[in-house]
Amino acid sequence: MTVTPDFFWDDKLHGNAEPFWILVEDCDGETILYSEYFVLKKKHLNDKQYVFEFTVPLYDPLHPIYYIKVISDRWLNCESQLPISFKNLILPEKFCPPTELLDLQLLPIKVLKWAQAELLFQSLGISIFNSIQTQTL
Repeated sequence: MTVTPDFFWDDKLHGNAEPFWILVEDCDGETILYSEYFVLKKKHLNDKQYVFEFTVPLYDPLHPIYYIKVISDRWLNCESQLPISFKNLILPEKFCPPTELLDLQLLPIKVLKWAQAELLFQSLGISIFNSIQTQTL
């Protein structure tokens, strides 16, 4: 996201910096999916652009729209809102669910039949594999 200031800076009103909140909300405005505090400094006002990168969750079913809001931390009713539509969003394929963990008897490290690995595990105080390791073996 690129933010470009769209107001005239007045030193008497703004001083050297102006704080803002950047929020990403769901389509109902009930859940804040992302927030960041941003301070616009007078010395960077001529840069005109501030780039933010962020990640937000996508729920199933997919909401049709999210809103990005930039809200002043000092001034009432000083905010900007931008809708982001997911109408043409192309998502990658969903992965299969993970393999279910079976109720197996835990295996001792001796099943490896590899003396060097057994010595390493013993030096770490490991004598049996955990559930995931046992199922993998």
